[in-house]
Amino acid sequence: MAQPPQIARKVRLETARYVLRTVEAGDATAGWSQWLLDPAAARWLNAAPRAASLDEIRGYIATFDSMKSHLIGIFEKDTGRLIGIHSIYVDWPRSEYLINVMVGESDARNQGARSEARPAIHQFFMEELGLEASRATVIAGHPSLAGMQRWGWAVEHKSLKPSASGGAPVEILHMKLTRDAWRRAFRGTDG
Repeated sequence: MAQPPQIARKVRLETARYVLRTVEAGDATAGWSQWLLDPAAARWLNAAPRAASLDEIRGYIATFDSMKSHLIGIFEKDTGRLIGIHSIYVDWPRSEYLINVMVGESDARNQGARSEARPAIHQFFMEELGLEASRATVIAGHPSLAGMQRWGWAVEHKSLKPSASGGAPVEILHMKLTRDAWRRAFRGTDG
């Protein structure tokens, strides 16, 4: 079983186009503060559209300890611009982690950032840290759902949550990706 770290562990990973690293308070930007104003982003997060203050963002960043919780930014290599985040919560006793991903900059969406970052993130958490599974929740109908299932994610159960927009309840899919399924999908091996 994976063992929790005794000290905070900052993350820095690279892909062809992105640097994935632990977010620091100085990474809070005016652009980030506008991410949830986009109705499409708010809808898929089941959140009310609103701007966040830089102090709110810095407060959010401060809640991550880099041991049981990690906030990993997706930074463009060419520009250094923060375009999205992974918020990851590790359950060491269960040897799994809950992952949430948001590409917040609208011009960076649907450009492959999630797909490019995915192998590096799971490699780190499953292979380097030794965790056995990842969990995620996804709103039914989300565009990434078909791809997630192709990559080995399985729906464990469904639930309903009140809609942030006041409409009909939102169906939430509770999904799990095991290390074995990840290895098969991303590395072409059974272990």
